Amino acid sequence: MRTKVGIDDIAVYIPRLYMELADENRPEKPTEFSMARKSDPSKYLHGIGIAKMSLPDTYQDSAVLAANAIFELMERNNIHPASLARIDIATETGVDESKPVAAYVHGMLEQKYGKGSLNRTSGVEYKFACVSIADALESSLDWAWAGRSNGRSSIICATDIARYPLTSPGEPTQGAGAVALLVKEDPRLLAIDPVIGTHMEDEDDFWRPLFSTTAVVHGKHSERCYLRAMEGAVDNWAEQAIASGIINAGPGESLVDHIGPMSFHVPYPKMAEKAFAYLLRHFWRGLPRWKEVLRVIGDEPQVERYKKREEFEKAEADYMKHFMETKQFQADYQDKVADGLVHAKESGNSYSASEKSCLSMLLETKAMNGADLAGKRGGSGNYGSGCKAKASSWTVQEGWATCTKKFGHADKLRHRRPVSLTEYEILHEGKPFPDGRKFVAEPESEFVLVDVTSQGYRHYRFAD
Repeated sequence: MRTKVGIDDIAVYIPRLYMELADENRPEKPTEFSMARKSDPSKYLHGIGIAKMSLPDTYQDSAVLAANAIFELMERNNIHPASLARIDIATETGVDESKPVAAYVHGMLEQKYGKGSLNRTSGVEYKFACVSIADALESSLDWAWAGRSNGRSSIICATDIARYPLTSPGEPTQGAGAVALLVKEDPRLLAIDPVIGTHMEDEDDFWRPLFSTTAVVHGKHSERCYLRAMEGAVDNWAEQAIASGIINAGPGESLVDHIGPMSFHVPYPKMAEKAFAYLLRHFWRGLPRWKEVLRVIGDEPQVERYKKREEFEKAEADYMKHFMETKQFQADYQDKVADGLVHAKESGNSYSASEKSCLSMLLETKAMNGADLAGKRGGSGNYGSGCKAKASSWTVQEGWATCTKKFGHADKLRHRRPVSLTEYEILHEGKPFPDGRKFVAEPESEFVLVDVTSQGYRHYRFAD
């Protein structure tokens, strides 16, 4: 019998600075950001689903975010460095073209645990846009399933700073953060099924050239790539799940009926909501409930009925909007997905860290609300531009609620400081503050970037 392996605990690191895009209580009220960009703030909240975007301070880069998330995870679980076989990092905002973020993180952690304490702990950096967290996790699972753990655990950490040019269409979908996962045998939180779906293509939907600190994105094209790749990955997962007997849908049932809580890659909340709607539509076709939906919103658009592709895409978008307003969709969405997206609404996009950060928020919220998830199967959908999607499933373990209530995720979102538009733009452009300040907020018992030498080498320390 295959050993149960999965996620034993999760720690999310959220920068303590944010730029407010919209006031959640008064969406129509102009914010400093919306006035500067001459935009309607309600479009941020209702259009893409974001109210605030997290920002790194001057002393924070992707390595710092990762080290802080991992340090919290290790301290909370009293992890001795010798018990860790791997500390792997997933990121698309690395700090060096050769040296991985994992090596810098090792160095920071050894400042707390002692020089050489992690000499027997391996580490590597994974890159495939936002999907790299799924690749890193799959590698760690395969390593454990192969019987190579010998009682040791691994930590997988996704860390990123999402940055687009000022005033660009992608600017409201920025953010930053890191999420660390403790992966081990007999996990307290989630036991992951040995069934992982994949769909990969070569696409030009999003990239960041070596010479640039900001990304290039073809927004609408990227949305289409996301949905197509996610459908392909879920189909691939479904084929394996059915063949292995993990899930068997009965008459009138959808495979999604057998999945409880679900998390998706979240460039912005409305995209994840749309992805879920796309999957429900895909799996509900032919079922009695889909006939009920059709009676309300009419038949699906057929591409052959339109002379121009743009006309069909407009009809599709309108149809999806109507479907997402139905009671059938809303019932499943509110039950399975919505709670987790609060993180992205409050923090923005964190690239590779977005899906597992929203999973953390989802599980914490369910636990605080007294949900009974033990024994239920859940699902994760990851997407990375370029492009690739991964779909996986897992079973919630008996001790999940006790573990989850220690996340402190909602508290971290509450205890942050807003920045002014001037502060935001200075941080974004990496310019010095006119008043001579070195940072916006004083470091609080955390790792910080001290300096970068003329040759590009980075030095870090723990700020007590």
